[in-house]
Amino acid sequence: VGTAEANGGELRISTFVSHTFFVTMHGVRNSLVDPVSDEQYFFTVGDVAEEGEEQVFVLPKTTAPSTTKCKDRYPVCVSEAKRGECATNPGWMIVNCCKSCDDAEGFGNLIDSEVRCDPERLNATIPAWKAGSLDELFSEWATGDEYRQYQPRIVSSPNKVHGASHDGPWVMTFDAFLDDFEIDQLLKGAEYGGFERSTDQGKVVGGSGEMQKVTSSTRTSSNAWCRTECESLPGVQSVTERIEKVTGIPANNYESFQILQYQQGQFYRRHHDSSNVNSKKVAGHRILTFFLYLNDVEEGGETRFTNLDISISPKKVG
Repeated sequence: VGTAEANGGELRISTFVSHTFFVTMHGVRNSLVDPVSDEQYFFTVGDVAEEGEEQVFVLPKTTAPSTTKCKDRYPVCVSEAKRGECATNPGWMIVNCCKSCDDAEGFGNLIDSEVRCDPERLNATIPAWKAGSLDELFSEWATGDEYRQYQPRIVSSPNKVHGASHDGPWVMTFDAFLDDFEIDQLLKGAEYGGFERSTDQGKVVGGSGEMQKVTSSTRTSSNAWCRTECESLPGVQSVTERIEKVTGIPANNYESFQILQYQQGQFYRRHHDSSNVNSKKVAGHRILTFFLYLNDVEEGGETRFTNLDISISPKKVG
């Protein structure tokens, strides 16, 4: 994966014979096409005559993003739609395989984010949690017998309840939540997708609700998403099931695991894990953040809550 500037920009990539790839707009999956035929440009790597020789692929100057709202972006769309993925994984499939989902399920109108994300259509007009729900959950973690095995430690709580050292919002750690096998499985899963420079969400592109990925200036880590092959690993599944049981929130209601890698000197600046813009979204605000530290460090690497003057040091809990 790489980025080439428009109007004559070049990009050198490392690939292999028979590899087929295509080019998209920067930060989104909307592919570049022939504006007359609306056909997507695909390039396939062939054999070279001499070792070290490079192949050159050129996009015509007339190349442009497709203006067709409901189309397939990937060759696998037809087979994935036949497997029922439009119903089981609608968020990704409807945006990236709209035509196949329309043919298979009649879902083409859902490419419009205003239709797809309508609260009434999704039966999401009532808040999932009521006032006091967060206090009840953390208090249960602090006092419930079933959670003692995870060695809960209350760092901050309202009015310092349950022996917290700080008076403030809930901050809590479980010091025995994972085992070594699960940690190894999460790290193995990261290899499937590979680590890439962390990004932020940019502007919304088109009417599908797709947000452009932009290189982050506030965090310099590398990020690997745990999806598909990663999520099928036994150790990853056991961690997911444990988090579901502890929080009482189904996995469908939270993001896939993001596995972050920080090299010496890298950082994530002060930030909120939710923002006012989320008030307008069906999903609403992010309610909980569940960190899993996968290794120990000699120094540094803390997660710091700046307003509370609290720093949580990484601790491998396997």
